[in-house]
Amino acid sequence: SMTSRVVFGTGAVFVMLYGVVFALSKSSKNAKNVLHKFNMWIHGVVHLIFTQETRWKPEKLDDPATLLEAKESGQEVVKKTIIFIRHGESQWNWVFNDGKSPLRFLKPSFFINLATAMFYETLDAVTGDSVFLDSPLSQEGVEQARSLSEFLEQKEPHEDKEIEKMRQILLGNETESIVCSSNLRRALVTTAIGLWPRLKKKQEKMHILSSLQESSRNVDTMSLSLPDSYPPLPVAQDSLEGFDPEKLFITAENKGNKSICEKGSVRMFEFAEWVFASNSADVIIAGGHSLYFRNFFRSFLPHSSSHAAKKHKIKNGGAVSFTFYKSKLGDKELYMVEEKSIRQIHLGFNI
Repeated sequence: SMTSRVVFGTGAVFVMLYGVVFALSKSSKNAKNVLHKFNMWIHGVVHLIFTQETRWKPEKLDDPATLLEAKESGQEVVKKTIIFIRHGESQWNWVFNDGKSPLRFLKPSFFINLATAMFYETLDAVTGDSVFLDSPLSQEGVEQARSLSEFLEQKEPHEDKEIEKMRQILLGNETESIVCSSNLRRALVTTAIGLWPRLKKKQEKMHILSSLQESSRNVDTMSLSLPDSYPPLPVAQDSLEGFDPEKLFITAENKGNKSICEKGSVRMFEFAEWVFASNSADVIIAGGHSLYFRNFFRSFLPHSSSHAAKKHKIKNGGAVSFTFYKSKLGDKELYMVEEKSIRQIHLGFNI
């Protein structure tokens, strides 16, 4: 039939082009970048169609309140403070998430933004950069990240003593803390810009964790970074004086892109384990993503909790802190977010 001929012909052309690019990649850096993006788009589309990562329900996990039973039975309970920082608006958000109504896709601005993004995606083919894959911050996203930096640099102390304490922790002035981020660029750059007063002053390093990678089937959640590496970060280069990724990042804990069959819950438990096993700091500052953070609260707040963190996303550039507990019951590791400890430090939840 005509349809099968078109499909076969298109497939043959694709295979031929892929073979040419693969051959050229052996001697050309530009061709190598094109090949990497080719592979990333293939992985992203296959992940979009076949991913298992959203096919789990937090309420089906064991009730985190079981940790209280372990405590009552005499089991050791340890705790850390975690501060979540949500990334600023990405270029993907700029194109596709301008409002919540489905009618947004019929607006002239949507088609203009989409055409602009596709134009730059084409230009970026030989550079290894991308608008859609591992989508970087938009200009508004950069400003949202800067708003966190400005909040930290305020000269007057915050009227709320607990928020002021967390502000000083974010600045690195109080309590031992470490900084980590998802391996996606919008989270890395938001965290770097937002905490730049601290990172630059202390010459501190940031851990890149693949366990913080966003939980979604969309191609913007694909990471451009290879294992034990960092992705291209032109937005950070343009926004931060003295930015040097070689000096800033610890990449050993970045496994690269998430697998197609991996469920999002696996990465959350990996991060929970890392919080307690990989460092001695009392406070973990983690840059990441709205769906990941919301699922984290849904998974580790007691099932009986109806806190807003289970329903609402953290605002772009926002920061939220909480106490996180770990214990054991038999051979099972238990984790729990203490509901009353959740504090909106900067911007907070999008309620």
